[in-house]
Amino acid sequence: MTCLDDILADGALTRVLRSFKEATGIAARIVKATGAPAIASRTWEDCAFCRLVRSSEEGRNRCSRSYAYAARQAAYLGDLYVFQCHAGLVCWAAPLVSDGTLLGAVICGQVIMWEPDEYLIRDSVERLRDLDIPLPQLEAAITQLEQVTTRRVQAAAELLFAVSTYIVRSEDLALEQRNEIYRQQRLLGEAIQERKRIEEQFSIRGLYSPQQERELLSAVRSGQRTEAKRMLNEILADIFLSQPDRPDIIKARLLELAVFLARAAVEAGADPERILGLNYQSIGDLSRCETFEEVCFWIVRVMDEFMDAVQDTPDLPSGQVQEAIRFMQSNLASKLSLADIASSVHISPSHLSHLFKEETGMSVMDCLTALRISEAKHLLAMPQLTVAQVSAAVGFQDPAHFSRSFKRMEGISPTAYRQSMISAG
Repeated sequence: MTCLDDILADGALTRVLRSFKEATGIAARIVKATGAPAIASRTWEDCAFCRLVRSSEEGRNRCSRSYAYAARQAAYLGDLYVFQCHAGLVCWAAPLVSDGTLLGAVICGQVIMWEPDEYLIRDSVERLRDLDIPLPQLEAAITQLEQVTTRRVQAAAELLFAVSTYIVRSEDLALEQRNEIYRQQRLLGEAIQERKRIEEQFSIRGLYSPQQERELLSAVRSGQRTEAKRMLNEILADIFLSQPDRPDIIKARLLELAVFLARAAVEAGADPERILGLNYQSIGDLSRCETFEEVCFWIVRVMDEFMDAVQDTPDLPSGQVQEAIRFMQSNLASKLSLADIASSVHISPSHLSHLFKEETGMSVMDCLTALRISEAKHLLAMPQLTVAQVSAAVGFQDPAHFSRSFKRMEGISPTAYRQSMISAG
């Protein structure tokens, strides 16, 4: 969770409040949840009246209690809270809240909304009597207070609330990103050290292997996010070790990798237009990355977004089932077992069987047979191929077995099917 120190760390909020005063003429200051100033005291006092009130310890304590109460009320309302401070001045509070926790508030005002007449002076004197402030000084300070119209107060208050809320939300996002970068740096550091150890032990050096890339893309297509990030870290370590002093080359390699990841996401069923939009945005983001850590965080975020796009695709088989089907389609001529297919998507045979039955209504091997027969129907349209050659091309070692399987699924033999196609042509 963000803390008040995080919000104040880069000075952005302080600069905004300084600009706010220059633009509106109204002072704004930051307080902790306790009501105490969150910035140096020399920047706190803005008017002679407040300086008099806060010249005593009791006056400062009253201010803090008043501001702490206003901060709590603003957080409770989730909006601005307009109030009179203990000295009778008009103020308003914009809450600084992160993850439901009150961090502090921006207090604005210490103004009056009417002419400083005799009633106002008498009211202020009565409120502050026990602080032993000399009456002539108090009266002179009251006449110097700024008079602000109701409309101006409302406009300034809304502007302050919008700015304060934006900065807190931005800091929450920045903190989340920093935490992710630190986590990624730790994992990447471990991967780099492991690659160095392997290089020293086996004298291996160079960019990541095609096998690593295939395993990464397979994990993306099948929705295995943890495995995908593990593989990505290995690839990042190899890229860094091969070109540690060339950030331009590292960016180019990762941009190329992002293109492969995008293709894998589309193959897994993600909306191509969404992927195209993400790709376009990510290229702009990459150009703003300056350090290796930022570039690494960029590619991890890109992969996460692509995998989110795959998961958001409705009414499609799971990524692992789709990946298994693609593997079978690419290897129809090979002798495939259930273990071979399950290994290609990095899950157990029993788990793959369960997924297939649940999502397709058929077994893995029945699906393989259906894919082989479907391809065989296309090949039978080629008169230069014999039935035996078609049988071998789709993975049946025994033509008789092929004929039986074909007839069971299509109702006629391969030869009869070919003849029916010739007649229809």
